[in-house]
Amino acid sequence: MRCLPVFVILLLLIASAPSVDARPKTKDDIPQASFQDNAKRILQVIESKRNCCRLQVYCG
Repeated sequence: MRCLPVFVILLLLIASAPSVDARPKTKDDIPQASFQDNAKRILQVIESKRNCCRLQVYCG
């Protein structure tokens, strides 16, 4: 049950993130690949926390 609040917060953050076309592109924009890497990293953290919660181990 400790994993559920983390999952809900991440869903809310993803839903509230502006779309790619929301603002004009500037020279300081971060490439889309960087955002995809961050999303993959977040999903890996969620998966690891979900697995440790399944195993009844402290999710530190």
